[in-house]
Amino acid sequence: MIKPQMIVAVIIHSLIALSFLGDPHYSFLSYFVGAIVLCNIIGIMLISTNKKILGAKIFMISSAILVPVGLIGAIGARKIIDEEKKKNFYND
Repeated sequence: MIKPQMIVAVIIHSLIALSFLGDPHYSFLSYFVGAIVLCNIIGIMLISTNKKILGAKIFMISSAILVPVGLIGAIGARKIIDEEKKKNFYND
């Protein structure tokens, strides 16, 4: 299950990328942040397709690049990893 912090992080990252598009001097940063948003979306898609730990790790690493704003999404991704570890521990 995708955590609300992850959705909020993707929205914030997207808004940051769009804000850089408005200024021609910083437009290259929109591509950098856009790549992070793309990695976030890939992470969410992997979480949705039952590759939760891999998707959460991709999301967490890509979100951690944008400190401190990225910490919101990293916390949500970390919660997914913790839940999966607990589920695997109790099922084994």
